[in-house]
Parts: sequence; C-alpha cells; structure tokens
Amino acid sequence: MNRVERLPSRMKPYLWAVGEGLDTLPLDELVSQRYRVVAPRVWLDTRPEQRPDTPDSLPPVATPYLTLHHHRLHVPGLYGVLEQAITTPILLLENAPIHPQGGELYPTLETGLFNASPLRQINWIWQMWELWPILEAYGVATSLLTPNNVRVEGWRIRLLELVADPDPPELAALTQRWRSLLSPIHVSVSEPLGQLLDAIDQGRVEVETIGLQLNQILLTQGAAVSSRLALAGALTQGPTQPRNEDACWPYGPALELESDDERLQVGIVCDGVGGHDDGEVASQLAVQSLQIQLQSLLAETQKEFQLLPPQVVTQQLEAVIRIVNELLNFQNDNQGRVGRQRMGTTLVMAVIIPQRVQTDEGWGRVNEVYLAHVGDSRAYWITPDYCHQLTVDDDIAGREVLAGRQTWPLAKQRTDAGALTQALGTRGGGHLHPHIQRLILDETGLLLLCSDGLSDNYRIEDAWANYIGLIIKDIVTLESAVASWIELANQKNGHDNTAVVLMQHKLVTPIGGRADATPLDDNPREERVSPTGAKLYGESLGQEDTAAASTPKRPKGIPRWLLAVSGGALLIALVGWWLMTRSPTPPTPTPPAETEIEPES
Repeated sequence: MNRVERLPSRMKPYLWAVGEGLDTLPLDELVSQRYRVVAPRVWLDTRPEQRPDTPDSLPPVATPYLTLHHHRLHVPGLYGVLEQAITTPILLLENAPIHPQGGELYPTLETGLFNASPLRQINWIWQMWELWPILEAYGVATSLLTPNNVRVEGWRIRLLELVADPDPPELAALTQRWRSLLSPIHVSVSEPLGQLLDAIDQGRVEVETIGLQLNQILLTQGAAVSSRLALAGALTQGPTQPRNEDACWPYGPALELESDDERLQVGIVCDGVGGHDDGEVASQLAVQSLQIQLQSLLAETQKEFQLLPPQVVTQQLEAVIRIVNELLNFQNDNQGRVGRQRMGTTLVMAVIIPQRVQTDEGWGRVNEVYLAHVGDSRAYWITPDYCHQLTVDDDIAGREVLAGRQTWPLAKQRTDAGALTQALGTRGGGHLHPHIQRLILDETGLLLLCSDGLSDNYRIEDAWANYIGLIIKDIVTLESAVASWIELANQKNGHDNTAVVLMQHKLVTPIGGRADATPLDDNPREERVSPTGAKLYGESLGQEDTAAASTPKRPKGIPRWLLAVSGGALLIALVGWWLMTRSPTPPTPTPPAETEIEPES
C-alpha cells in the first residue's frame, strides 16, 4: 500500500521504557504531558495520533532496535526517544511483550516452562538457538541470558529489551542458561537436552551439529502430536477495481487433510504489483508454477527416512521461489518491458513439509510449516488468545528502519511508506531476498494468508477476535470464514483486490497430557453453518452479484506433464508455454500508479 497509514487513536499502545531511574516513577504520572505510567517502566501513549518524541539524531544504543526490524516476532522496536539534560536518553519501545489490553507483562520464560507442554518447551529452546547468532552479530546476545528479559506469549519467545554485550559471549553462556532451565522441563525433553549439554561441555559435539540434535528433540516431540488440517481460499476483484490482480491456492471448497495425507498441503496468495502491466498474469502464473514445483519437492521429501534439516528445506524453497522470479523476469526482458511496465507479484506461502521421525514407539510423522514471503502480502497466526503478524512487509518504511534512518512509527507516515522494495519478477535474482521461516504448530489455531486488500488499515488487528471463536468451535465452516473476511475487506477497505487463504490447524490428541484438545469431528458437519448463511461480524452477505464478484473463474491450469521437469528445464518449458500464449509485442508504457518498486538501499 502506498499511502500514509496511522494507528487508530483508539489503539493506544503500551510502551516499555528503557533508561535510568524509571522504576521509581509514581503510577499515573504523565511523562512529557503524554506518556502515562501504568506500571514500573510500562507507559501508555495517550496521544498515539501525534508524532512520537524522536530527536533528529538517534543515540547509538537505539540502532539494534532498527536493524533487527525483520525480527519483530521476537524483538521490540523503537517507538521514540525522550532526551534528558543530565541522564541518558529514555528509549520507548513498541512491540514489547506487554498485553495490548491490560498492560501487563507477559510471563518470563522460567514461569512459562512450568505449565507448557514438552513440545512448546523445546520449541522455546529452539527459538533461543535460532536467535543466538542473529543477536550475536549485532552485539546484543546477552539479551537471551539476562534474567526476566526473555518472555513468552503462547508459542513464541519475546525479548523485553536488547542488552548490549559487555564482551562477546561464548556459546558456553547459552548452554549454561539452558542448564538452569532444566528443572521445570518435562523428562522427555530434559533427558535428551541434558545429554546434549553434557556432550557440549565435554567437547564431544561440534557447533554445527548442535542445531541438528536440537531439531531431532523438537521433531520427536512433534511426532507425538496428532492434528488435522483444513484449507480454504477465495478472492475478489474489489468494488472499485477494473480487474483482479490477485491469485490464490486453494481456490473454492475447503480441503480437509489428515496428518498422514500425501496430497500437496500448501496455501499461496499472490498480489500482482499495482501499476505494472499484466499484474494479474504474473500472480496467476506464479501460483501455478509454485504448485508444480512444490509437488515435486513434496514427492521427494516423502521418500526420505532421515530428517531434513531446516536449512536444507529453506534452501529448496528459496530455489523454487527463484525459479518463479526468473520465469517472470525472463518474460519481462523478452518483451522489452522496463520500469513500471515490468509485471510482478508479491507472495506469501505456507508449505506443509511432512517428515518421518524415529521415536521410542517406532516411526512417527510430524508436519512442519514453512512460511515464505516477498512483498507486502501477509501471514497471521490467530488463536482465541492472540493474533500474531508473522511477516514484515518489504516496503519503503521498513527499508528506512533497517537502514537506521527512521523509527517505525515515523517511517509509516511517509507518503511513499507502502511502496514495495521487492516483488517477484520485477528484477533479477541478485536483487531478490525471500524471507523463509519455520513454524512448529503446537496448538489449535488459524493461519491466515492475505493480500493487502484485507490487511490495510489494521482490519485484521481490529476484527480477528470476532472471527476466531466461531471458526475454532466449527460454528461456521472454513469457506464461510473466508467469505466473511473478504466481505470485511470489500466493505471496510474496498480500494483493492483481496485474496484470502485460511489454514486451520486442530489438535486431535493432547500434547503431553497438558493441552486441552478437542477432536475435529466434535461438531458434525451437517450442523455447521453453510458458507452462504453465516456472517461473523453482523453484516449481511449482500446480493448475489456480490457473491459472484467474490468467486471469479479459476485461472487456467498449466499441463501436468510439466511435473516431470525440474530446475532449468522447468523454467524453459514454462517460458515456452508462456510465449506461445502471449503476444511478444511490447506494451505501451503506462503512467505511474500507486505502488512502486524502488531500489533497495
């Protein structure tokens, strides 16, 4: 989106204040006539519609909060800075582990471990392992070692603040931290983890293999969890758009999948880049090409009896995305398209990778979720307790933050804040940097993939709580939920095309005896509300023409014989097919439109 987007004034953010002498401030005191103290170092911004206090030159201590912007799932961001005449500046942190309604801090890691399932316990340890080298590179790895600084919200760990390293910490400091956490951890995790820590202390394990062994413990716990998946997707042209540049998969009726289902389990949303010719063609071609290549990747992984490390799967998925980029890029070059004439598309994709795991009870199966995105199409994980935005947009606002030039609230107020910095097909592979992350689902919830036609103007953050309960309890079908999200986009935004894919993950058996799980079939399907009969936020579906607009024709499929083609051969075949069906005549240049692809810094 290429427009100023401000946080609604009713959404007053709670901030974490970092500075000297702040613990003794009295409650309800108003700092700088704006920030109300609601708890020690927890402040409420009473004027979020105004520009946050920020000096022209940011102090060096603020830099890591900006450069770690892409890791907002775990790391807070810089909201503002209050300069003081005598003492050091006060840093105000947004996206801190503070409950957005009550203002209370989320539990510490030590507290959370006592009531967490074994799978969640080892998942938190794994997240620490993944964050360690990232924080170490910016000189703030001590943040993971500081008591009470690591907090937990559901499945994820969150840092309260970033703590500078007095000296570069050794790996032994992290392993010692893990050893201090063993007491509340379930024996099925603490025993293998303790053995790994002993081997590390004795020098019997190389650093490169620590991650592999942690991954083995993690997936062994995942194999003990039985779950079921359902997928549904749809798209709409939007009330003011001349054509639909969005594409998605699946499209139409929901797909219900067992844990051992061998069908392709993937959700994809692509949004053709606005202002670029043939954006709708680029998005459809990307979805079709991704399906073909992912089917081949899935067929290979199903033959494996050894665990594929996350790095290997990530590399394979990145290669798949790069092939799609080169396909679109080749077509642009072949037709002489330059600048805004070049077609492109954003991407957000969730891929289920099944793996076989050797457990004490024999061979088990665990499904990993790999999330990939390029551009500003988003993914959210939603449960009855919270809504987590899993992706960070590739846009000008984010680029300014990553470069350390502006805070996130100020960057979002730029007139070009939403202009994209990368998309599939607009430039060569050397300029493409896909973001790929792995999720281990340990709870019942909903993975929402969408284009910015829905996510603009904080629509998901505003409305998620009205939807999730009815979906989780099967009061409405997944198709009806998709239709309701699309109607919300049309009625409350309405300025763009919208694509929505929902992936429902439901636990069938408890996790380690600690999770409250309900079988998917507790509510018979015949008692659930049909897709055309339910609305989740109290507004009617509209007339039949509205429903028809939400269900355009499916894009034409690519021949299935191309499944046998891999790598470069696949690219050549797809390009050949494309050139036979499209005119090679370069299009007439079009004037600039709302969304732009600008060079990365």
